[in-house]
Amino acid sequence: MFQPAKRLHLAGIILFSFLGLTGVAGATEYPVDQRDLRFEPDMLTIKAGDSVVFTDTDRITHDVTIVNPDGTSQDKGMSTFNQHITVKFDKPGVYLVHCRIHPDMKATITVGTP
Repeated sequence: MFQPAKRLHLAGIILFSFLGLTGVAGATEYPVDQRDLRFEPDMLTIKAGDSVVFTDTDRITHDVTIVNPDGTSQDKGMSTFNQHITVKFDKPGVYLVHCRIHPDMKATITVGTP
């Protein structure tokens, strides 16, 4: 049988392994679908440290470009049918999301303090 110290060590390994798989404690992933030439939902409020998973369920290619609160932008690349692009938002602010291929596809992500 395991000694108490070894049990505690084993429990710590299991806990840290679990946290490594699920990310930061309290962080949440929010789905945003790209379908029918729009982001769904097109408005989302999350906390700093949370992530958004963009999934393309249209049968056409889309782009995910994010304009940060400071005006700089991040091109997260193209997505094809059923592809996922995960973006973590660490800083509070309002982020504007759009598809460069389809300019009418827009979304707003508001990031609050944790």
